[in-house]
Amino acid sequence: MNNRRYALVTGSSRGIGKAIAVKLAAEGFVVAVHGSTDSPGLQESLGLVRAKSASSERFVADLGDAAAVDGMFHQIRQQFGTVDVLVNSAAIQNPSPVLELRLEDWDRVQAVNLRGAFLCAQHAGRLMRERGGGRIVNIGSVHDTVPRRHYAHYSVAKAGLSMLSRALALELADFNIQVNNLTVGGVATELTKPDRVQSLLSSLPAGRIAQPEEIADLVAYLVSPAAAYITGASITIDGGLLLGFCATRRDL
Repeated sequence: MNNRRYALVTGSSRGIGKAIAVKLAAEGFVVAVHGSTDSPGLQESLGLVRAKSASSERFVADLGDAAAVDGMFHQIRQQFGTVDVLVNSAAIQNPSPVLELRLEDWDRVQAVNLRGAFLCAQHAGRLMRERGGGRIVNIGSVHDTVPRRHYAHYSVAKAGLSMLSRALALELADFNIQVNNLTVGGVATELTKPDRVQSLLSSLPAGRIAQPEEIADLVAYLVSPAAAYITGASITIDGGLLLGFCATRRDL
């Protein structure tokens, strides 16, 4: 039997997904890095991952396109044979005031952030069932419970991802597959604007925003043997952001 461990991290061309891919490679996984396009960021992520896990590979697919997701998993089966860990990190943001929000933008965010995560979990879950078990970690957001102005479609998708995590955990437990959701807030990525950081700091008990590597450390724990009894959980990692919001009643 092939004793290698294989992980797919969607949205790993930048930010949190990139940090997770590098961390899992350092933990001994062969990593499938993923991006919606074969961008320089994806190439950079692959280089960093291969420095720690030489057999890792990149895969390109638009998660909003069901046929593209099918094709990606066909390639993964051909090259890796299986998936032991899936991290659904891919997400898009297209902020708009709710009264001006275009239907196509609403549909696109749902397609990538929620339906894409479901399709990846479904494909990966089938491979894990054959393998005898596995782990799925979904990267959610504090906005699954507390909305943010101009992000109605994003917040709804993340709320759906939280419930999807629990539904998957319930059904996939029969196949020794654990599923958990991270409620993430206040992370320094390429998309985090300086004015956004200043706004967050006033509401953060931790006094700072997180680095992507801190999210990656928690993911690495959740896919390790030490977390064998954790499933169906939604774990908040936000430096106390939600607490700060409750205390100050400020808009996130």
